[in-house]
Amino acid sequence: MLSAINLNNMESNQPALSLKDVSFSYGPHLPMTLRDVSFDVQPGSLTVIVGPSGGGKSTILRLVTGLNLPTSGIVANTARTRMVFQSGALLPWATALDNVKLGFTGQKVRDAYATKKALDMLAEFGIRELAGHYPRELSGGQRQRVGIARALVSSPELLLLDEPFSALDVETTAHLRDELLRIHAGSTTKDPITMLMVSHSVEDAVLLADTVLVCAGGTIVQEIPIDLPHPRSLNDAKISDLVAKIKAYIPKSDIS
Repeated sequence: MLSAINLNNMESNQPALSLKDVSFSYGPHLPMTLRDVSFDVQPGSLTVIVGPSGGGKSTILRLVTGLNLPTSGIVANTARTRMVFQSGALLPWATALDNVKLGFTGQKVRDAYATKKALDMLAEFGIRELAGHYPRELSGGQRQRVGIARALVSSPELLLLDEPFSALDVETTAHLRDELLRIHAGSTTKDPITMLMVSHSVEDAVLLADTVLVCAGGTIVQEIPIDLPHPRSLNDAKISDLVAKIKAYIPKSDIS
């Protein structure tokens, strides 16, 4: 049974996103990439999915966006959704400004309005002066900021992030973690924005998340709530213990 639904009129106390018994295969004669995946994402939460390479983490994001439909089960998404891809995934022939304006694709807005909002969003990330630069002229961190700005410019309720730190150095990753926490708290919107992120780094997950989901073997094997204040440090014993606990669920060859 194919089922992917967007329920915009559900009551506000409902999850922003819910997966129920979701299985998925990329073809009728191919093995299941996901099997019986079930979890809820609450409005205003920050959830991070970790797990081994090839375990189905990014496939979950594709199902949430509707790029793929589940082979069975239900994906219920109640939120206006945008996605941030690895390394920004910018159009190389478009300036930073024009890449951000692409966040309004499919919406009927005037160009002057889109330009102003895009410039404001670039300013929010401290890179307004780079509006006329092309992706090849930007650093990895700057490209990722443009990608996040593009996703946020149309005020989504749910932000999906696919390995947003994968190509970044340690210092840039730390800065972007702080910016994501600021965005999550509502710096660019009236209310906290709901986030669902895929990451290969357990450390990043524990430093950011309210909930960590461990995806292994094509299903969610553990859900770990994290009720600790921000900012968090890997030098904190509680944090380091959580990192070790989560890594114990992941095959050693896939831990970073």
